[in-house]
Amino acid sequence: MTKFNIPISKPNLTKKDFLEIKKCFDSSWISSKSPWVEKFEKSFAKKISGTKYSVAVNSGTSALFLALKALEIGPGDEVILPTLTMIATVNAITWVGAKPILVDSVSKNDWNMNPNKIEEKITSKTKAILPVHIYGYPCNMNEINKIAKKHKLYVIEDAAEAMGALYKGKITGSLSDISCFSLYSNKIITTGNGGMVCTNNQNIYKLIKKLSFFDFNEKTHFKHNLIGYNLVLSGLQAALGYSQVKKFDRLLNKRRQVFEWYRKNLKNKHVSLIIPSKEDSPNYWFPAVITKDKKTKEIIAKKLFNDKIETRDFFLPIHLQPVYKRDFQGEKYPISEYFFERGLLLPSCFDLSLSQVTQICKFFN
Repeated sequence: MTKFNIPISKPNLTKKDFLEIKKCFDSSWISSKSPWVEKFEKSFAKKISGTKYSVAVNSGTSALFLALKALEIGPGDEVILPTLTMIATVNAITWVGAKPILVDSVSKNDWNMNPNKIEEKITSKTKAILPVHIYGYPCNMNEINKIAKKHKLYVIEDAAEAMGALYKGKITGSLSDISCFSLYSNKIITTGNGGMVCTNNQNIYKLIKKLSFFDFNEKTHFKHNLIGYNLVLSGLQAALGYSQVKKFDRLLNKRRQVFEWYRKNLKNKHVSLIIPSKEDSPNYWFPAVITKDKKTKEIIAKKLFNDKIETRDFFLPIHLQPVYKRDFQGEKYPISEYFFERGLLLPSCFDLSLSQVTQICKFFN
């Protein structure tokens, strides 16, 4: 494995984080029944998702799976989602036996799903719309929610990359029936691996709690009324997450600062950044540049790699994924393909310095 001088991301782990984990360790309450799990869930809901409830789970993918299960989406149902997304989004849909229905991106200035393409994909089998706030840029939730209300559909936000992003002043993750976050190590706050399911609906919250851990209950511990799953987060992981929430504002603000550094230092006319509308405030999870063509992207990425600076391509659209390609034969999504061919993700983390960003930008100029 290549060791990079500037990795694309790394978690911000401090002595305070360690000491919080040690408190949990010393208490011996390290399982999912640890009080740190509940403390983390409450702090996450208040500080990050802006919802009444949240449930900590072992991954963002599990969060999506449980959201779909809680809404009783399964075989014979259809769920509309963007083709430009990480494969976890579509995997969760197929895990519950539902059929994914793809939508292209808005335009060459907006990689999120196009609301104007949603209605033409709605059938009598459609049960939910699953927008993804790609790279921390909010989707057009007003239009998506309007369509969902008109057709009596659920909305599940995949906010895995969008902690702290604002849509028209409202927190992403608070704009739907259920939202799902990832706590993987490259996210703004992390538990190593992990996820969170968030909602304002108490009944959905209670059901997800049951589904996430075998439908255990206090009165009849080993008598189960539902088929539940073992998708919980440990106390040790929750202790790390609880500590990380306390510094969330600083971690978020640094991502935005890093984006501004890139914006000011990227001078190549053949390379551009996506600038959001004035009404939205992305978290800039990863600064994403769009090059004039695929060849330009490959040349720049190779130069950065040779200087031991890590980058990532954009997500390969779902309709082009080898494992799903057969399911979407003949379907064309040109804008998503445009972003995949030309898009490059650049390093961003709390420890990144202005001098490092300047060094990276020199390879574009």
